Amino acid sequence: MRQVVEGFKPRKAPGPDGITNEIQKLVYKGLPKTMTAIYNECLRTGCFTTNWKTARILPITKPGREDSTDPSKFRPMSLINTAGKVLEKLLIKRIMHSLHTTEFLNENQYGFNPQKNTINAAMEARKFIEPQLQKDRIIIMVSLDVRGAFDSPWWPAILKGLRDAKCPRNLYNLTLDYLKERKAVININNFNIEKSITK
Repeated sequence: MRQVVEGFKPRKAPGPDGITNEIQKLVYKGLPKTMTAIYNECLRTGCFTTNWKTARILPITKPGREDSTDPSKFRPMSLINTAGKVLEKLLIKRIMHSLHTTEFLNENQYGFNPQKNTINAAMEARKFIEPQLQKDRIIIMVSLDVRGAFDSPWWPAILKGLRDAKCPRNLYNLTLDYLKERKAVININNFNIEKSITK
């Protein structure tokens, strides 16, 4: 818990409640047992409170696209309450621990794996390619870049993946609750527009 809270960068913009990472750190410093008990109860019961499910959207213009009229010139920054970010990180850490404990992940998966990175993937490719080149063989490599692949994953597939991985029930239930009743709010010209999120 302490590692997660202290890991937040101090100058990040707050979510809709206005509580900054610095304030969250001070609250944890003053009430570590109380905060730990609250988060442990959320993890135990599978409850992700509704107040932590609303994101404030800030549309940031992409560099060099300021004069464009195309809506894709904006990169939407999604800001959620820091308290929700803490529970998100705790949930992810527990799920990843479960996946590593059960050895569910493929050993060739390099993304989203704390023990591996892109350098490891490149070295693995090199280890395969170099001997082939020395034998004057032809090597063909296919690389895919799926646009927006991580922006809009299908929630039922995520839940099925957790079931297939035999994720502990409390973590599955917390993920299920995390995905329910999510909202995004954007303020444009003093008008608040609220939309339910389904991906």
